[in-house]
Amino acid sequence: MKTLTLAAAALGLVCTTAPAFAEPLEHMSLRVEISDINLATAAGQKTLDNRIERAARTVCRADSPTTGSRILTHERSECLAKARADARQQVAAITGDRQRGG
Repeated sequence: MKTLTLAAAALGLVCTTAPAFAEPLEHMSLRVEISDINLATAAGQKTLDNRIERAARTVCRADSPTTGSRILTHERSECLAKARADARQQVAAITGDRQRGG
């Protein structure tokens, strides 16, 4: 398993994909900076959503065109859904900790 980690701080997105040519599974993660965002504001939440979307698309290679098509493969669509769901869970855990004073 090949691992690629790009670091910033706080929120991590992880995706495991199986490339088409029976290569080993690839595990990628990307950390999204949130320390500079005020999550109590609508603007801060929108900024976080944008960062999560960019990170998810990077991790899942959703912006890398497939030869002959701009339509996402099933694997990439699943990867995006999982990355977004994982990010939402992590944000909920982080904001819950902050509300409890952690």
